[in-house]
Amino acid sequence: MKEGMHLLIPFFAGFFLLAALSYAWWQLVERRFTVVTPGQVYRSAAMKPDRLRRVVAKRGIRTVYDLRTETEGDVAAERAALEAAGCRYVNLKSKQVPDDATRARFLEDIGDDGHRPALIHCTHGEGRAVLFGALWLIEFKGVPPPKARKMCRMITTKGSTFDLNREKGQFLEGYAKHFKGVE
Repeated sequence: MKEGMHLLIPFFAGFFLLAALSYAWWQLVERRFTVVTPGQVYRSAAMKPDRLRRVVAKRGIRTVYDLRTETEGDVAAERAALEAAGCRYVNLKSKQVPDDATRARFLEDIGDDGHRPALIHCTHGEGRAVLFGALWLIEFKGVPPPKARKMCRMITTKGSTFDLNREKGQFLEGYAKHFKGVE
């Protein structure tokens, strides 16, 4: 082994361990909390009501869009906790790809300046919340649908639910804008 090469192994092992711990923290503690548009729209996985109240207070969130159905979590407890904290709660009960009525209701509601900052969440924060965040970018920030679809994943959409040969990928790739943007 060349001089100094033995130092590279612990360096790379430490780097990968740090990356794995950071990802685990983001996924398990932060609940995949991600900024879609600073100060306007965020997305995440579902959180326990106490944690969600803290996030809402810290970020000044006015509306939480919950995409889950009643069978996917304690929707009633979340609603009660948010309403007690003075935050609007909107349960859209969306399928993995929203129907026209759900999409229209979301876009009309989030288009109201008084309803933002907003948090969009689903159960795991990696499917519906990401898709609705992409709809926000397309409709109100002028991001072209193919770019919005690619922004749905950190590294690649290949093999993900946003791949072109999957339902969500096809939905976003062929999406036609319905509303005028909010800049």
